[in-house]
Amino acid sequence: MANPRLTLIGLGLTGTSLGLALIKNAVALEIVGHDKDPSAAQAARKANALHRVEWNLFKACEGAAMIVLAMPLDGVAETLALLRDDLAPSTMVLVLTGVLRPVLDLFATTLAGHPNAVAGRIVLNGVGADLRPQAALLHQAVFCLAADPQTPPAALQMASNFAENAGTQPLFVDPEEHDGIAAAVDSLPQLVGAALLQMAATAPGWTESQRLAGIAFARTTQFDRSAAGLYAELHANQANVAARLDQLIAALTHWRSWLDTDPSAAGEAPLLAALTAAEATRLRWESQALRHAWEPTAALPQTAPPESQGTLRQMFLGGWLGGKKPGDDSRR
Repeated sequence: MANPRLTLIGLGLTGTSLGLALIKNAVALEIVGHDKDPSAAQAARKANALHRVEWNLFKACEGAAMIVLAMPLDGVAETLALLRDDLAPSTMVLVLTGVLRPVLDLFATTLAGHPNAVAGRIVLNGVGADLRPQAALLHQAVFCLAADPQTPPAALQMASNFAENAGTQPLFVDPEEHDGIAAAVDSLPQLVGAALLQMAATAPGWTESQRLAGIAFARTTQFDRSAAGLYAELHANQANVAARLDQLIAALTHWRSWLDTDPSAAGEAPLLAALTAAEATRLRWESQALRHAWEPTAALPQTAPPESQGTLRQMFLGGWLGGKKPGDDSRR
């Protein structure tokens, strides 16, 4: 009996790393890849992240038990609209982007009547790593999952099992809560980086300044998605990003005043104290991220997976993505 088919649409950093992780973990799937950029698809195939590439989108999705879209938000609506008329009722759709609520809203409009759809975001292990497609980026990574209340329990279970089989840690989250946090730790850093780049590049002397811009400038201004993709996420999550931007503006006024404070007149220099505290926080966070061991904090609110999980694997595609059974720690 042939293995169920998984179609990966979008073969960038996330999509290709996902394919590599599934193959490394020997998950019993036929992995078919598609990307509208032929060079990206060819690179993924050359890296052995797929079993085969299909250049035609509809051919790639034909007969798929699960379709994963790993692409910027600006391409999701168009792709779902192209696929919706050919989706089998049992086909699982998983969309991976930086925000969750806008994707769920797209499901309600573009995929109305297709219940087996879940939104997700993989928090790749980028701390201290070479940011190129690799299975290690998914090892124990947090895999956020969200769905509307009417989503069948079997679809949620299948998404959770899929996340486990990729070597990640599935986390069911409230989409609004997730997007509020993601605005601070994902979208805002990229927005600030773009603003810094624009400020430097339009200032007098950029011709000379760019020759002196090194690793600090490169790290701060690096995009991990296209400008169009980032714009789509910022616009879709506008209220959350605006609130976080207002918080940053308020914080910068304090940093500006600390910079102006005469160290000799203030005892301990407030700027040095702030930098020392920030350094300690950064090192503590980096250590936890590298070890995947998080200190107890006010955790991201999560929605518990559905009850009776043990029977759900047999309710959907014969349990082809069988995950960890309740009470079984053997996969940890």
